Amino acid sequence: MTKLKNLDNIIVFVLFLILFWFIMKYIPTDMGIHIQSIVKVNSGESSYLPHFLFFFVVNVLSFFSSDVSLMFFVTAAVLSFATVGKFVISKMVISELTIDSKLRFKSEIIKIIAFGLLFCFAIPDVYSFFNLKLMYLGRTPSVVWHNSTLISVFPFAILLFWWQLKMFSKEHVSLLNRDVWIIIILVVLNIIIKPSFIFVYLPVTTFIILKNFEIKNYKNYAIKLFPVFIGGTFLLIQYLSIYHYQTGSLHTNKSSLTIGTPFEFLRAFIPSWYVPIAFLFSFAFPVAVMAYYKEVLKYKPFIYALYLTIFGVLISAFIVEDGPRRYHGNFTWQNIVCAYLLLLTTVTFLLPKLKGENKYSKKSIILWSLFLLHFLSGILYLFKMYFTGKYH
Repeated sequence: MTKLKNLDNIIVFVLFLILFWFIMKYIPTDMGIHIQSIVKVNSGESSYLPHFLFFFVVNVLSFFSSDVSLMFFVTAAVLSFATVGKFVISKMVISELTIDSKLRFKSEIIKIIAFGLLFCFAIPDVYSFFNLKLMYLGRTPSVVWHNSTLISVFPFAILLFWWQLKMFSKEHVSLLNRDVWIIIILVVLNIIIKPSFIFVYLPVTTFIILKNFEIKNYKNYAIKLFPVFIGGTFLLIQYLSIYHYQTGSLHTNKSSLTIGTPFEFLRAFIPSWYVPIAFLFSFAFPVAVMAYYKEVLKYKPFIYALYLTIFGVLISAFIVEDGPRRYHGNFTWQNIVCAYLLLLTTVTFLLPKLKGENKYSKKSIILWSLFLLHFLSGILYLFKMYFTGKYH
């Protein structure tokens, strides 16, 4: 029974093991660069990057070998485990946020939705697909297939979002509270795998915690902000390592942070007039739900995800690296995690409405058709990668 119960997790692992191995084998991506960086660490030519955990885990599981074929398989396995984690955690979040709903076949529906979320992508349009010949660059998808560190951090980012969301509802906490320390561990794990989500987590979480600040409860607020303080400290150390000491850098020229022109990175790939359209097609499902259901703006999980997304877009609009990494888009990665969280919380808001006559209403059909369109866009993207040999 246990094996059958976990059959969906096994299927996801095997499917993604095949997909990741195929992508690494036949499509030039960041994964190959990351594997080469591990080889350089083993040969003494370089040191680990400050966000080292993915590289270290692959190295350990490869027995510190420089056999690239072995590292390819290990990387595919690690990324597949991370994706299964993302799948399992998403099922848990959907289940717990819809616990009061009276849905028929709820377990099966949750599995189908969570599986669909693994593939959901920005919806292409005629101009982007045929004129620009782009599906990824210039868009904000909720999944990537080419960057191993972002894929690896996903389950930990979703867990951090979920645990922090539950912490908001607690009136009184102490430093001995287990949840506080779980959040701290998740913050640190995010930073040492890929810090992108923490860029938005720190300011948005601080804002929400202090929104109704009362001086008489300052100790309680200080404890709630303790994970934010720890995260800020680790992030500062990482900033100094990357931009001051250039630890593990693959470039000889120094990089730094600067303020760019609005949406400079996006406009390197798409025209300025098309930027708002690109965002609309990237977030079509949650935007449509907001248009049809104004009450979603009072739904706390969705609002938290929306705040994170808005702040993430603002970061990517103005913060760029100055130097050889200026157009690497390293301050856009947080948007992909936030886009996923926005889709996830939109689904948890919409699912309980799938009952009675509502499930066959025009509104319901339109909204779930948009979700399906996001999913089919992800499948189309995989075919595009296969036929073009590019992830762009």
